Amino acid sequence: MMPSSRLRLGLFAKLMLAFLIVIVGGGLLAIGLARRATAGEIAVYTSANQERQAMALAPLLGSYFASQGSWAGVDSLLVTPASTMMDDGMMWDESGNMMGEMTGGKTQGQSAAGWWSGMWGMTDNRVLLADNNGRVVADSTAELSGQQIMPDVLQSSGTPVVVNGQQVGTVLVIAGVQSAEQNSHLLQEVNQAIFLSVLAAGSVALLFGGLILWRVVRPLRQLTTATQNVAANDLKQRVDIPSGDEIGDLAAAFNEMTARLAQAETLRRQMTADIAHELRTPLTVIQGNVEALQDGIFPLSVEALDPILDKTQLLRRLVEDLRQLSLAEANQLPLERNPAYLHELIAQAVEAFQSAAAERSIAINLENRASTPLLNIDRQRIQQVLINLLSNALRHTPDGGVVNVSLTHEDNRVRVSVRDSGTGIPAAALPYVFDRFYRVDQGRARAADGSGSGLGLAVARAIVQAHGGDIGISSPVGQGATIWFTLPST
Repeated sequence: MMPSSRLRLGLFAKLMLAFLIVIVGGGLLAIGLARRATAGEIAVYTSANQERQAMALAPLLGSYFASQGSWAGVDSLLVTPASTMMDDGMMWDESGNMMGEMTGGKTQGQSAAGWWSGMWGMTDNRVLLADNNGRVVADSTAELSGQQIMPDVLQSSGTPVVVNGQQVGTVLVIAGVQSAEQNSHLLQEVNQAIFLSVLAAGSVALLFGGLILWRVVRPLRQLTTATQNVAANDLKQRVDIPSGDEIGDLAAAFNEMTARLAQAETLRRQMTADIAHELRTPLTVIQGNVEALQDGIFPLSVEALDPILDKTQLLRRLVEDLRQLSLAEANQLPLERNPAYLHELIAQAVEAFQSAAAERSIAINLENRASTPLLNIDRQRIQQVLINLLSNALRHTPDGGVVNVSLTHEDNRVRVSVRDSGTGIPAAALPYVFDRFYRVDQGRARAADGSGSGLGLAVARAIVQAHGGDIGISSPVGQGATIWFTLPST
């Protein structure tokens, strides 16, 4: 079966789609909430306005009932209010008969008819008047006259009409057709304005969001391309992303990673070449001597076997150093710790090199011979560190030079320093002197005994770190090099 093809969206498309969904969702939510709030405010305003009108009508209708003794003819008053109220404050029916005098419905400086018609003409609200039985006795539109209104409606929405302390009816003011249409039109306009505002804001947000997302995605695409090239063994890849945020940090980390990979690849190739050379030289000597013995060129004697033994031991040391480094990198280097005095080990190591130093007129000075406390260390491995450091110092000290060895104790740590009087090490090479098979002078020939292959300092660092110590190097220009290491004294 053929695998089903699926639409693959890039990160930019996914982020834009998610951003669009958020904008649309937020916009719809905002529109819904704004629409609900606006409709609620309009309803509250309309209800309050209707309640105020009902409270204003109740005393007038009460005056009518008090003068007439009933609600007879009140419907004509609600249908044509302005024509039934005269300037003298008396209310009249359509036949011209006086219906009674309004008491209390007239404000100071305003006629009763003017007050009534002005109040009534403010809106086109509809007025319903029901008696105590809930029957509609008057309707400003004459549509519901004679019909019943539910008691709960009268109680919740109506305003009592009271005469002499007794309720004689209930007046209700509800929105007329024109008011309802006006409210609906107003709500539509508000909704339209909200929609356009949300649409404009969402469009602007989507535009700026797209620009920001593109600034995020574009560097990631550059990093993706560069990573693919690195996977294809192109370790020269670098990315130029001048950003001060996390993307910039990622780009800087990528550039540092590729630089380290390139350096590691260079060291790997150099290490492979060095190992091949280190193995080839003693193997060539061994092969030559064995063939000479077989051909009778050399007599079969102990002296003839000495070069073979020497090169065999050299191969063993090389293999052992590589094994120790591998164990140390895996945190599996075994240590046989026992109490020991470090100043005694230093004295023994210096004594072992005095003869070789004297042949080249090199003085080995042991400074600060103060005693140190007992240290819980592996004597043989620390002795190996001291031998490696002294051997390295003698190798880089010219004839007639000086090698100084010092021992100090402070802050619960002991510090050993070995300083030569050679030409020093370039600052650019200092970070790499403890790497395996690294040599400052790549063109320098190896010593006749096979030393200087670049494993001594790497092994020393591995042993010191396995003891919980530190190791480092300093080399002022033209003043030789000082290699130091520290060990915990507690």
